[in-house]
Parts: sequence; structure tokens; C-alpha cells
Amino acid sequence: MNGGNPALLAWLEERIGSRGPIPFSDFMEAALYHPAHGYYCRPGAGTGPAGDFYTSPDLHPAFGTLVSRQIAQILEKAAQDDGPVRVIEAGPGSGRLARDIMAGLGSELPDLARRATYTLVEVSPSMRQAQERILGDAGAAHRWAGVEWASWSSLIERAGGGRFAGCVVANEFVDALPVHVVEQSAGELREIYVTLEAGSFRELLLEPSTGRLARHLSELGVSLKEGQRAEVCLKGLDWVSSLGRLFGEEGRGGVILIDYGHPAKELYDSTRHRGTLLSYHRHRVTENLYARVGEQDMTAHVDFTSVERRAREAGFDAAPLTTQMRFLVSLGLARMLADLSQSGGPALVKARDQMALHGLTAPGGMGEVFKVLLLAKGMKASNLIGAADPFRSAR
Repeated sequence: MNGGNPALLAWLEERIGSRGPIPFSDFMEAALYHPAHGYYCRPGAGTGPAGDFYTSPDLHPAFGTLVSRQIAQILEKAAQDDGPVRVIEAGPGSGRLARDIMAGLGSELPDLARRATYTLVEVSPSMRQAQERILGDAGAAHRWAGVEWASWSSLIERAGGGRFAGCVVANEFVDALPVHVVEQSAGELREIYVTLEAGSFRELLLEPSTGRLARHLSELGVSLKEGQRAEVCLKGLDWVSSLGRLFGEEGRGGVILIDYGHPAKELYDSTRHRGTLLSYHRHRVTENLYARVGEQDMTAHVDFTSVERRAREAGFDAAPLTTQMRFLVSLGLARMLADLSQSGGPALVKARDQMALHGLTAPGGMGEVFKVLLLAKGMKASNLIGAADPFRSAR
């Protein structure tokens, strides 16, 4: 067997033995989200230097500070008669982004923060404990009306089609949702299934587990080349649809989606012959998805064309897709860098901060690989600060 968490491997062996080959999406869900043995649910899961990969909040608190400015604009537009507003973060990871958003909004707009509740949607008990520690140590939460943890389904149920007022933030969330993997074989669309042979995982090409896969690609006008693989994240699209149920018909607010991905035309181009699935372990990238099962991360690039289409069907307006670099510069990153260069303090600390801020916007790195999709309900998405083109010449 390829190795990994022994308990998870035994669970997968039993499931495959009793049910037969499983779609790769089921394998990925178990590897990442099994409630006891999945990668995100294991004790000690985390990001940054001690984890398997970095996220933008790991580089510098400025990322959360700048995101909080976009949230503030959304909340101010969404609030009704000084009523309560909400910020919901899906997949809050280490808790650093929540900490920095709370500090940023609490510092710049304390009156607004005192009306706001921050909800972290976290499935992992160990990650929740880490988030509770980092928020407790920071002390930023006391400036807010409240902080809570909740499941996504409970939030939808609680909303009940009512007038949600607030903002949903999802930073590197959709890319980690389980994906179906398809391949064009002998002129037919097939799906990748996973089985066990002689103690090792093996892939099989079988009939698609759902007709949604072929319909999805057809609606996009995508025709895979012979032997070409691609991913379809049905769970991600279903989650986007559920945003409509959260906000309801008369809800007001916005959604900030930050992730790596592409428009469908680029994502499904034949140059990506083997798709985009990768695993991360101790800051190293591997294409072996069956090694260290339950002990390495697994992600696929986001199809932003389909995400935007599904969001519009759910009643949202969408701003043009932008890069993280343009988004952060629109929110004031350039001013932060200028202020930092003129500030005092130890030269080493200043240099470290400057490197981190440049890392958030690096061409060919986080600044361009990560995209930002801004959605709005009850307001115009293109009027949001982060949707502006910071490099457009004034006329």
C-alpha cells in the first residue's frame, strides 16, 4: 500500500472491499475530510512554516487588514438602520485571517465591528481549537458583537430565506473541495475510479458516476482531447448555489472568493493534458495523490467561469475576475509599502515586512496565481473597492 494514516487506509480498504471501486471524488473527500482521520481533521493540522504550505495570511497580517477594508465597505452598504451584520469565513484554516480581519475592522471602524458577528465555518475539531487559541491570544474579538463557530448547513437552516446582511469570505476554500476527475478515452467521457490491487491504489476508467459531469462540460462548450484529464468540482458549485439560500431573496451584502484558478477556457485547454490536481507535503509539491493518504494536502484549480455562472443563477452580481495583486493594491497595499519605507524601526524587521508584502503581490507567484471574484447582492459588484483597476490612468 502507498502509505499514509493506517486507520484511514484501513477504512478505505474496507469501503472499497464492500462497495467496489469508488469515484476519485469519494477518495479525495475521505483523504481530506474523514472526520477522524482526514488530512484537515488530524491533530496538528496547520499552515505556515510548520505546515505543508503557506497561505496569504501566513505571510503578513496586512493581507487580512486589506481584506477587512473590502468587508467594511460591504457591511456599510448591507447594514439596515444600524442593525446587526455578519461576517462568515468558510474554511478559516489557521485562524490568522479571522484574527487580522477582526483587528483591522475593529481598529478602523469600531462602531461597525461592535454590530458585527464573526462566524467561522470549520469541520475540524483540531483546527477549531487552533483558531480559538489564536483569536484568544490576539484579543481582537472583544471589539466585535460576537464570535462563533457553526456548520455551513446550520447557517443555511438558520437563515431560512431571511434578510441576511453581511459578507462571506472564502480564502483558498473551493480549491480543496473534492473533485470528480474525468478523462476522454476512446471517444467517450470516462470518470476516474479508485480501487485496491495487491495492497496498492489503482485507477480505473469507468462510466461517469453522474450525468452532471458530461452536462457541465457541454454547457461550457468544453471538448476534451483524447487522453486528456480534467477536474469538475460539483461540490464547489453546489456550495456557490447555497449562497443564494443563505442570503435569501432580499439579503444584502457580498462574497469575497480568493483562490487559484482560471476561466474555463484556460483551465480546460488541452495544454493542461493531465489536469491540475496536486498534493503538498512539507512545502513540496507532488503529483502522487496516493502517497501519504490523509497526511498530505490535495487541491485542484478553480473553474471561475462556472463559479461566476452559478453565482449569477443564485441572484448575485459579479465583478470581473481580478488578480490578488490588483485586488490588494486597490485596497491600499501600495500605500502600506510607502508608509513602511518611511517608517523607523529595526532595518531587519522593515526588510522582512517589505519582502512579505511584495510576496503577496509577486508576479508569477501569489499576486497572479491567486484570483479574486467579488460577488454582491443588493449592490453593484463592480462598485466595490477591490474591483477597481488600480493601474488605470485617470482621465
